[in-house]
Amino acid sequence: MKLHVPFALRTLVGPWLVLPALGVEIATFLLRGLPWRGEGMWTIEWFATSLYLIGPLCAGAAAVDAARLTRPGNLHLAVAVPRPWRVYARAVAWCAVPLMILHLAVIIAGLLVGEVRQPSAGWAMMSVAATVQCFAILWFATLGSAIGRFANYLLAGLIGAASGYLLSYLVSDALDGEPRFRLLALGAATVTLLGRSYNSGYLLGQLTVFGLTSTLFLLTLVRIRSGVRLPSLTGAAAAMLAVVVVALAPAVLPAERRVDDPRPPSYCLGKDPEVCLYYEHRRYAELVEPHIRTLMNAAQENGYSAFVPQRIMEESQSYRPDPSQAKPLWLPAEVYEEGRYTLEDAAFFLLLPAHCDFLNGPTLTPEGYDEIFFSLLGTWLEIADGKPSHAPVEYRKLTPTEVSQALADLDRCQVGSD
Repeated sequence: MKLHVPFALRTLVGPWLVLPALGVEIATFLLRGLPWRGEGMWTIEWFATSLYLIGPLCAGAAAVDAARLTRPGNLHLAVAVPRPWRVYARAVAWCAVPLMILHLAVIIAGLLVGEVRQPSAGWAMMSVAATVQCFAILWFATLGSAIGRFANYLLAGLIGAASGYLLSYLVSDALDGEPRFRLLALGAATVTLLGRSYNSGYLLGQLTVFGLTSTLFLLTLVRIRSGVRLPSLTGAAAAMLAVVVVALAPAVLPAERRVDDPRPPSYCLGKDPEVCLYYEHRRYAELVEPHIRTLMNAAQENGYSAFVPQRIMEESQSYRPDPSQAKPLWLPAEVYEEGRYTLEDAAFFLLLPAHCDFLNGPTLTPEGYDEIFFSLLGTWLEIADGKPSHAPVEYRKLTPTEVSQALADLDRCQVGSD
């Protein structure tokens, strides 16, 4: 059976799924102000969000097409032929391939819009990650096809889609954050991923399991007994083996999908201090650096030289500069989502002692920390003709000597000198 485009559009549901999928992809693209722009890995991971809806819908559509192929009147197309799996494979292809092309095109558009040139995660691994997402679409289609062969076509779509949604939670990281291999952990990152890279073993494991189980789903063939559709012996064995592969994969494949990649930033600007951002964040230099220069100039002109470090280096998910060598710079979510970075943002994150345990764990914040921190913040903003928008405690303007001492104490994660 050779399916041409007009015939496929008249007889199959799967090809039409590309229309609602396009709407989902566009919505994903525009969501939250395109915060992923510029970051290669974040771009790839961001667009996996759409698959949590498209995947189950793909399973439902493929289930309807498979059910219609095995209903009375069409059953001979999928049973009384030398290679019945090829009939299902064609129907699956008409469902999955347009969605795979669409999804890949959207990812490429995202990379072009973000002007990604030197992704820290590397083009090779990013390509593998994008391929994994495309294989996931194929996997949902073959899963739905296998389910639909044994269901009434009026119910097949509902059962296929519901099964896809259920598995999206059972074999993804949606239920908990425990490290283990999860076949449908595809990304959907909502924060910057600089400082993280892909675990090649994990991605290759996903490709292997997707490819193997998709093949097994296609081989889940039908036999008729007393007018009832049942799996053939080969089909039953294929289905059972697919379940075993998915169930055993976490025991033999890597548990961590992403690994730390603590590289320092390399896109550096100016001097006294030199400000270094990650190359993938170079678009934010015109937003961030002027506020930093305003603060530094105000400090130098008013005798608060302790506020001025020799170097300022952007932090990542796994890299933080030594406070004795450089001030760490963290870009808040508003930078990515709204293109907004204020003088207060700059001062706040340059002063924040993010390396201290009492800001990162169960350790209690030392008594007097808020008073010291907001006095430093208020002092710096005041000499730069500003003030904090909100302070939970009363603060006072510090002298240059007090600022120098307070900053030295915070570098040691102390509040007040011994």
